[in-house]
Amino acid sequence: MKRSALLKSLSREHHGALVYAKRLLDLSQKDPRLMQSYWRDICEVVQAELKTHFAEEEKLVEGISEPLLARFRDEHRLLRALFKSEDADQLKRFANLLREHIRFEERELFPCLEARYYDVLQQNQVR
Repeated sequence: MKRSALLKSLSREHHGALVYAKRLLDLSQKDPRLMQSYWRDICEVVQAELKTHFAEEEKLVEGISEPLLARFRDEHRLLRALFKSEDADQLKRFANLLREHIRFEERELFPCLEARYYDVLQQNQVR
């Protein structure tokens, strides 16, 4: 999907997050304990990456009143809460939500922002 320069780096970061989510979900199918072990190995890195990523996205949309942003903010809040868990069911929920959230951003939110709010995105650009 062609992306404006303002959102390209955020889109690229989505790929890495999708890899983590897929691995968590694959491991949850085999043995939830494997998923939990994998999460313990990567959680600090993933949490740091997502905290930075979410902060950059949230800064970028400051001042925009778009209905899609309610879902965006709600999911960021929930993902932040879920990535602190070590419970297998909660980790699986985290991985599923992360995957769906990224799809939502790439397929709905980012195209909307590029089409309607490009000037605001330029002003709020963090990178």
